[in-house]
Amino acid sequence: MTTKRLLIGIALLLCAGLVWLFLTFFERYTEEKDRGWGAEARRNPFLAAEQYLSGVGLEPQQAENISVLNTLPVDATLFIASSSQVYNPQRVEELLQWVRGGGHAIVVARTEGFDFEEGRSEERDWLLEALGVSMLEGHGDYYFEHPLQPLLGEDAELKPEQSPGEALREYNRRIEEGLEGELAESEKEKPRNPDVDPEDLITLPTAGGNEAQLHFDASHLLYHPGIEDNTIEGAPVFFAKVWRDDEGVPFMQFAQGEGVITLMTDSTMWQSHRIGHFDHAYFLQLLAGSGDFVFLTRPRFDSLGFLARKYAAEFFISGLLALLGWLILRARRFGPLQPSPEIARRSLLEHISACGHYYWRDDQCQRLLRGQREELLRRLGATDASSSARQTLSKRLSATTNLSEHSIIASLWGKPATSEESFTEQMRTLQRIEAAL
Repeated sequence: MTTKRLLIGIALLLCAGLVWLFLTFFERYTEEKDRGWGAEARRNPFLAAEQYLSGVGLEPQQAENISVLNTLPVDATLFIASSSQVYNPQRVEELLQWVRGGGHAIVVARTEGFDFEEGRSEERDWLLEALGVSMLEGHGDYYFEHPLQPLLGEDAELKPEQSPGEALREYNRRIEEGLEGELAESEKEKPRNPDVDPEDLITLPTAGGNEAQLHFDASHLLYHPGIEDNTIEGAPVFFAKVWRDDEGVPFMQFAQGEGVITLMTDSTMWQSHRIGHFDHAYFLQLLAGSGDFVFLTRPRFDSLGFLARKYAAEFFISGLLALLGWLILRARRFGPLQPSPEIARRSLLEHISACGHYYWRDDQCQRLLRGQREELLRRLGATDASSSARQTLSKRLSATTNLSEHSIIASLWGKPATSEESFTEQMRTLQRIEAAL
């Protein structure tokens, strides 16, 4: 017994020593790794802009369509990610009326499907036509971000000329090999702004003598005759050129009554991957004002899996309710099986009586009586007979059938039957006349 207790004590001391060694030499550290954008950021490309506006004290909102104009206050700012959302002249007039009342609209002109050779888009842009604005070819395609950057994170160094397959292979090679020189280079803080030629930047003066630098996607430009002659009616009140010799501009502002409408061609300036460049966020804050800021972006439909997870509870609850209703409905049939009723064959007389009562309730007897009369009168040649001809015919038929002349005249030319008894009597008389012919 003493040896057993000694072994237990030694085991406990060893466990205590191991715990002490672990707690003494264990070093806890935290490593932060960029795993790319989350699900919400991938669904909403303007999530960073919404969070920035929330940080400066505004209340950003999301709208589904242009009908939100009916509920917007006059001091709000409406951002429309594509002018295709204003899809007919009536919507254009509603938007301009709201702006004239004091609202501010920021609209990105639709550039998809624009043919530079023909100088027009596949579909009409009603808003640009209403403002007298046309589209021009800019300075070619601009590159801002590799398509795999949101998935691989900011730590991945991707080049524009790389294909997606090459970019993934290079990224995996760097992770597996872990080269010292490459790791040291990746640890360096990346610059906030991309390497851009200063000539491609637009510099705007701000309050306090400061300047704001903006990098627009100038592959498409806007043109209005008021750029060259500001005396033209409806000329823009403000615009800025990328290059001095450009005919068009990447953005311009129009005064409409008490409000302002801003037109742009760059739809990605305030998206999450570019809002941190240069002074894009500050420029958005300047345009936002102090009222509500409403984003009207291109609708993005949720995936089937997301909808299934979102409405799973409603689906199962409705299924359980349907099953419960079926059980309640079927509960009335539970119990012992009842014997089948006896099948009795009705007589022909009962069948005829039932048919007659059915026709009588359906008001079909007069039609039957009228058809029988017309057939007999046609055979007798007395369809349009005069009174004297009727008397002569009734006397002849009375002698043949032993019926009274009054009943013959009433059955052939009298008023239709109004009761079951009179109908039966008239039909019997007609049948006896038919039998005697």
